[in-house]
Amino acid sequence: MREDDFNIYIIAMEAEVDDVISLIDLQGVLDREFVIGFFFSPKASRGHLRDRWPAGAEENLERMNNAGVPYERKVPKCLNCGELGHISRSCKEERTENERVEIRCSNCDGVGHRVRDCRQQRKNKHACRNCGSVEHIASDCPEPRSAGDVECRKCNETGHFAKDCPNVADRGPRTCRNCGSEDHIARDCDQPRNLATVTCRNCEKTGHYSRDCDQPKDWSKVQCKNCGEMGHTVVRCRQPPKDEEPQDEPAFSPGSPAREEPDLLGPEASEEPFEFKRHDGNEDLW
Repeated sequence: MREDDFNIYIIAMEAEVDDVISLIDLQGVLDREFVIGFFFSPKASRGHLRDRWPAGAEENLERMNNAGVPYERKVPKCLNCGELGHISRSCKEERTENERVEIRCSNCDGVGHRVRDCRQQRKNKHACRNCGSVEHIASDCPEPRSAGDVECRKCNETGHFAKDCPNVADRGPRTCRNCGSEDHIARDCDQPRNLATVTCRNCEKTGHYSRDCDQPKDWSKVQCKNCGEMGHTVVRCRQPPKDEEPQDEPAFSPGSPAREEPDLLGPEASEEPFEFKRHDGNEDLW
């Protein structure tokens, strides 16, 4: 493949696998230490891959002797006690109470139902979020901005903006974080950006932006714009979207897998699985 300029690189990376998964090599040997990945570059392109990447070609070849691909052991795992060899229905341990995710309606903000089951009048998601008019959006609203449902970023109370917060003592005149002048704030500064005053939101070090950070992504500092929880983005949020339209429910649930397979290549490397389909209705051919 290298001679044909395919530019495909086989990389043996460090991986933490679940106890129901094993890494198996081409000879059928289980419990390999490294997981094999296929990439279009010999260098790690993602921050979460750099710590698992081999230092060079020699180390990669050495790892390949103890590397394999994920393989399910076909051993059941109990969701009650976490032990292998049985399922929760046959578990002899005392039942544990699993914390259930709170279901909240994005239409009326009520708890216990989704927007598709809400009996309140539907809100127009295209209406102005400030006054509720359907003739314009919030950025073009002629009305003064309402602070009724605004959460203050300083005291976390609702009803006022951070600049008008009554719970914070007067800190004196505001200064520009870029040049230090008291005549303006940073967004109005006409001086070149001073990186010495920039703090990275990922590693909290100064001198660079978070988009240029070479440290692994700290997901504990990432807030989902859909549910407001930390640790994931809106793309991987399991809560129903805020703007979800009501849909007709099927007559029955088609079922769901007993557990999710672990993502061995990181939170951003997963892809949709390949699906085989029959040709021309012939049940003997795939």
